[in-house]
Amino acid sequence: MTNIRPRAGVLRIRPHMLVEEESNTKNIEINIASNESAYGASPAAISAGINAMHDIERYSEMAPDILAREIAAHFDLKADGVVCGFGSDDILARIARAYLSAGDELIYSVNGYQKIPNYAYVNDAEAVAASDRNFTVDVDAILNCVTDSSRMVMIANPDNPTASYISGKEVRRLHAELPDNVLLVLDSAYLEYVDADDYESPIRLIEEMDNVVMTRTFSKIFGLAGIRLGWSYAPKAIADILRRVGITFPVSSPALNSGLAALKDTEHTAYVYLETRRVRRWFANMLREHNVIVHPSQTNFLLTTFPDPLRTAQMAYDYLRENGIVARRFPSPNFSDCIRFTIGLEKEMSRTVDVLNTFFGNVGKN
Repeated sequence: MTNIRPRAGVLRIRPHMLVEEESNTKNIEINIASNESAYGASPAAISAGINAMHDIERYSEMAPDILAREIAAHFDLKADGVVCGFGSDDILARIARAYLSAGDELIYSVNGYQKIPNYAYVNDAEAVAASDRNFTVDVDAILNCVTDSSRMVMIANPDNPTASYISGKEVRRLHAELPDNVLLVLDSAYLEYVDADDYESPIRLIEEMDNVVMTRTFSKIFGLAGIRLGWSYAPKAIADILRRVGITFPVSSPALNSGLAALKDTEHTAYVYLETRRVRRWFANMLREHNVIVHPSQTNFLLTTFPDPLRTAQMAYDYLRENGIVARRFPSPNFSDCIRFTIGLEKEMSRTVDVLNTFFGNVGKN
């Protein structure tokens, strides 16, 4: 028997999503499980990524710096605060690796992004779950969890898988009442989908304070999930640390070129935003006709609760899968009655509604 052992915290890591076995997905025609953009990437971004393959034998030494400057110009940021990596997951992992040690505490919202505890565990830190209110971050509950060992608060805003958000006023209240030695990390992957008037981008808070970081991604509204590209914005001192703990050449040449083109194609981004919002509202109304609880959403997906014990979430999920449609379920008991639906194309969501109409009509019939 080997004497080689991983860090103790690594063994605490558990899957944060329920994933289908490959043998169960061969008949899938509609995939609305992973919050990808149904509208795909900008054609210009696809073309730019393909063209970059001609020089793929070269290392992309300057890619993070080039992309950081363009992101800064596009979003009116300070370039020295932008750090790029292979997806926002890479950046979140770097933040935890740089600022969490054994015995430290990372506080998160219990029904928020389900991977957050893993960022603590891999660094032998403790993940502390704060209660929420109706699948929404509860600032007071988070503050009540703060101890002398707390070093980080990490929340997604808007959140995943809940699709909820908290206002800019609440984010600022959270920050104001945290100790100065606690880092506030705001995962803003779905920021581009938000239409709530009281939501505030974290940019100003980051530029005003020295212990706030936000992460962003090209995987959602820009439709570049498969190329793995994300970034963060932070005070200069924190950004410097995040660069130090990154891998060598964290942004590939195709990712760089696709990302640059995606930023420029604002017409495509606006189209994705408007269509996603329109189809989301229509699909939510269709679900409500069957008394499905549709939780408010500021994202490109809907979290739904199936309250009828004769028409459970698991039954609906299985029926959809039998008809070639895969949505998302989660291992947490708090989501046992839930299905998360990514908003797909209108024809895909129409097909999903048709299948669910049959499901609700057939339940209880022999």
